[in-house]
Amino acid sequence: MSDSRRSTPLQVFWALLAASGLVAVGATASQVDPGRFFDQIFANPAVATLTLDLLVLGVGVVVFVVVEASRLGMRHPWLWAVLAVPLPGAFLVPLFFVLRERTLRADMSSD
Repeated sequence: MSDSRRSTPLQVFWALLAASGLVAVGATASQVDPGRFFDQIFANPAVATLTLDLLVLGVGVVVFVVVEASRLGMRHPWLWAVLAVPLPGAFLVPLFFVLRERTLRADMSSD
């Protein structure tokens, strides 16, 4: 296997973080009452603060991911914005970083 195809420690870290995010958020999300979801995310000022902070942060991250994926020539960069709706950011962002690292590594080895 060529060096550019081997996973780096950073890629392994991002992959483990993605898997952890998917499991942790998925397990918690399975306990949410879908009919009361929007009531619950603004249930009190502390929860509303976290909700709004993560929402604004999430919009910025999605824009960064789409622009960065496009800049690096990754396929279907718009797909990241679409996937940000049903998938947790705790999974999607680390997954993007795994694929970004692979793209950067492949670009370096082709030079």
